[in-house]
Amino acid sequence: MRRVGEGEHADRLLAAARTYWGDSPGGDRCVVAEAYDDDDPRVVVRTLLVAKAICGLVSARLVVLAAPEWAPLAEAFGAAPDGRPEVPPAALVTSRADRAVEREVPVVLVHGGGTLKAYALFPDQGPCSLREELPARIGAFFERHVWPYRETIRPSAERVAWRAKSGGYQIRTETERRQLRHYGCARLGIDADRPTIAVFGHSPGLDEELFEATAEFAARDDDANWLFLDPVPDTGNPRIRGVTGALSANVLWSVTDVGVTFGDSDLPAFGIPVIQAGWSEGGACGATHVPRTPYELGSLLREAIARHAKGDTILGPEQRERARLWLWLRSCGADVPSQLLPHWEHGDDYTRVLTVNLRHAERDGDPLYAAVARMWKRREPLLTRFDFHDPAALATTLTPSRSTR
Repeated sequence: MRRVGEGEHADRLLAAARTYWGDSPGGDRCVVAEAYDDDDPRVVVRTLLVAKAICGLVSARLVVLAAPEWAPLAEAFGAAPDGRPEVPPAALVTSRADRAVEREVPVVLVHGGGTLKAYALFPDQGPCSLREELPARIGAFFERHVWPYRETIRPSAERVAWRAKSGGYQIRTETERRQLRHYGCARLGIDADRPTIAVFGHSPGLDEELFEATAEFAARDDDANWLFLDPVPDTGNPRIRGVTGALSANVLWSVTDVGVTFGDSDLPAFGIPVIQAGWSEGGACGATHVPRTPYELGSLLREAIARHAKGDTILGPEQRERARLWLWLRSCGADVPSQLLPHWEHGDDYTRVLTVNLRHAERDGDPLYAAVARMWKRREPLLTRFDFHDPAALATTLTPSRSTR
């Protein structure tokens, strides 16, 4: 993926952006868009577009804090040349916010993937951080606007889950899974009669206490197999395997009986329980077990291993349904389609497609602006494709799905 710099495609994009944003809002207020570390134009363009939409809502000018190579694009989007603002901005739009830093202004965290995804935190009752507040606010949104309407959403959630599964995990029946599980265990040299716990998603420097507690538990445990997809010190326990990059999704999902993750995971949506030892936006939606301390983590691991020995699981039916609904919300309900933004998967063709869109799409009625306005005015924690405050309209908007079972 090339940055937006010199060249024919870049010149066309900058010209189209200048034409599209010819009526930039002014005023004493500003919205700050951060693009310091991003080297992907898809991320930068999303950040600038969301910031511009908020500028229109609050009658503010755009200020872009970015690496020098993004200056031409920022200028084409109508960014003010005054640099870092002297007063607190009306909002900060970024793709790499430090989750632990407390903020006194609204923060919009733009994500990659799909067409447009973003989470938001509005500190209306005092400074707060994404780490401490965002999962709870998304969980409250889920409980209020998604879970009560699960019967309406379920067909679409099943379709999303089927599509997600077919993209990487292609086992169709339990018989196929058992056969592949025995093959995977034999390949790894582990006991197929014991539960296998896969540990993955850990980033060095984050959630160290719970990661170390997991590694220490695994080093002492003789009742389960342990697969670490993240580097782990050699403990001398023959039941521990480091498998970084060594397994396909089919084999990994088939041998895993319990997951210990340090971020979001789709495993519960497909019947595999997860102990979530790290932070994620959807951690409060009820799809995973979330330990707060090493003691809680150890208790959950012991329970998971003991239940598996009896042919049981710590994943309940409600958890599985919540996992499928969270997968649907993340992949569909909170992914906003727009005539302006190309889909993430356009990849190297993204700049050319964006140029065409800016030349021919109009702002009037584009879902991007309606979604940003809905999030901003209602202080909602995420962008939404649908108006979840109108369940009747939601029911008529969602397309009935044929069974994919």
